[in-house]
Amino acid sequence: MALAAVAAFAGAAVQSATGFGFALVLSPALFAAMDPVEAVTALLVLGLALNLLVLFERGRPEHVDWPALAPMLVAAVPGLAAGAVALTQLSKEALQVAVGVAVILAAAWQLRHGRRRPDLPPAAGWTAGFVSGALTTSISVSGPPIVLWLEARGVRPEEFRASLAASFLVLNLAGGVLLLAAEGTGALDAGAVAPLLGLVAVGYGVGAVAFRRLDRERFFALVLALVVCTGAASVVAGLA
Repeated sequence: MALAAVAAFAGAAVQSATGFGFALVLSPALFAAMDPVEAVTALLVLGLALNLLVLFERGRPEHVDWPALAPMLVAAVPGLAAGAVALTQLSKEALQVAVGVAVILAAAWQLRHGRRRPDLPPAAGWTAGFVSGALTTSISVSGPPIVLWLEARGVRPEEFRASLAASFLVLNLAGGVLLLAAEGTGALDAGAVAPLLGLVAVGYGVGAVAFRRLDRERFFALVLALVVCTGAASVVAGLA
């Protein structure tokens, strides 16, 4: 669990600073220390706590574009079901490789053609939501579609970070309810999760300080780099 402790702190700092990356850093350590169901449940609980800290760091949710997020999150609901079906029909390894390659190509295209397209049609948000929901229940990597969609809309870093926290909060709650309903309360190892919560809180504080010191261009350059790392990690996991 020592590796999980370090990863919980580092992942929380990365996500607090950039808006996402927590699962990318922490999930390998949790899967190495716990059985799969406990690892996923722990990740959902810890992610829920982190996103609450980000979303309510000023006492109430600020900078969240709820009118834009709501249709995207509604589209994520059938995506959750589609992802569960895909996992039963296709191998997880094949899904990881396919998703990883798609994420890398999408990030490269976005970098080449410019990021700011505030006039994106509503269908872009619906697609991002559906795909993110599907990825949540298939390979547990839900961030890249929403990240690329928000970045393409040209939102400010504050809105980007808060909107991601709101999106992940909803997806974590939905995924946690589904998992606990299927597996029961035995899926949560409270004794292992409790000390990690403290490290998540400390990591959040460190990341929040870093976020305030990043200018816009450096912020979004770091975000795109993390998207590419997420895709690469997915490919490596699928080929391993």
